[in-house]
Amino acid sequence: MPRYWIETFGCQMNVLDSEAMAGLLTKMGYEKARSPEEADIILINTCTVRQKPDEKAFAYLGEFGKLKQKKPHLILGVTGCMAQRESDIIKARAPYVDLLLGPRSIHRLPDLIRTVQEQRRFVEYLDLYDDPVPPDLVVRNSDLFAYVTIIHGCNKKCTFCAVPTARGPEKSVPPDIVLEQVRQLIDLGYREIILLGQNANAYGHDLPPINGKRPDLAWLLERVDELAAPAKVRIRFTTNHPNHMTDRLIEAMANLESVCEHIHLPVQSGDNEVLRRMWRGYTVERYLSIIERLREKVPGIAIATDVIVGFPGETEEQFRNTLRLMERVGFDQAFMFAFSLRPNTLAATFPDQIPEPVKKRRLQELIALQNEIQQRKNEREVGQVVEVLVEGPSEKNPKKLSGRTRTNKTVVFEGNPDWRGKFVFVRTTKAYLWGFEGEPIGEAKQPSEPAMELLAIL
Repeated sequence: MPRYWIETFGCQMNVLDSEAMAGLLTKMGYEKARSPEEADIILINTCTVRQKPDEKAFAYLGEFGKLKQKKPHLILGVTGCMAQRESDIIKARAPYVDLLLGPRSIHRLPDLIRTVQEQRRFVEYLDLYDDPVPPDLVVRNSDLFAYVTIIHGCNKKCTFCAVPTARGPEKSVPPDIVLEQVRQLIDLGYREIILLGQNANAYGHDLPPINGKRPDLAWLLERVDELAAPAKVRIRFTTNHPNHMTDRLIEAMANLESVCEHIHLPVQSGDNEVLRRMWRGYTVERYLSIIERLREKVPGIAIATDVIVGFPGETEEQFRNTLRLMERVGFDQAFMFAFSLRPNTLAATFPDQIPEPVKKRRLQELIALQNEIQQRKNEREVGQVVEVLVEGPSEKNPKKLSGRTRTNKTVVFEGNPDWRGKFVFVRTTKAYLWGFEGEPIGEAKQPSEPAMELLAIL
């Protein structure tokens, strides 16, 4: 049986795209290889948000190119955002690549593979307006957690970001398709479902009205909760834009049993002038008001964010404003980056690019501050009893179990290996930057019913 290997970089959307491509390859009669050396087809699913993933992808391409010299029949493909945005560069630097496929066209993969096999020629498909509906069969990487795309693309025009030119305009997945996927995953026994979008909370703006009202993410979460809550399945959604964080959505988070008390809400900068030049469309004050409402309505909510330092023209005082924001909000988690110049973005043309040593120093200072904040927050939660979804043995200590809370924090504790996939109450006993150690005090209520049939809502 022929074998495939998929190397994945980047966000959760890319993880789901890779799972979908694995499903398509399985339908074609391929099985997953144990290593790239065993594979008959290798796909590199790429990210182009920052320069580092680009460089890493080209490094892998070089290694796989050497492998292709030894195995002429090997099909080597590049998929994802870098394939969409940098096809000419890929073809110039890696002329041995057989196919390029954009993220909005992954269902075209079987046709491209057959063309390469039959005609032994290079092929590419990079349509940003292609049908984004995912294939029916997805080979999931986990039997506990599953991703469901609810909206493709991005309509924002942030000056630093390459995603809109890589993934195309926003297109919401029709609710009946989303709900059917959720129902199937619940019936298969998945314990947590993550609804995905570049701007998940922009969901529905392009959909037709249902019963006289246009559906939005709050509406969708209500429908999903009707399926998930009776089956005790957790629901998360990511990632989100502050401009779509409505009161209706916050109320849904507060009131729906299945929706976790956790949100990823990128702020990017703590300075209004930098936000203006980023074209983010909100102010620090507006962002802080959203945080205030979230914490008022959803007690104990964990808030994660993204932050960029060293944006072109960022002064030392503007950077200090970002540090002040971090202190004021007290994020539970932060993904922090130095500004990475992306070709064909507006920020790439801005004057006053910040020197690399300055960006590096600011990033190190930001990380150090966030580590202090995160440690303090976790220490305040020691002694609490939390519900943990047990994922299996801890990577750091296989003799112990590891799982995550509803607030997406890791807890490691001693317990029965048979608890994998179950909800367990654990008292936290020691805090770390990464999460907690704890002691189990009993099993939580477990799911007892299959998913309800879809309601007649459409």
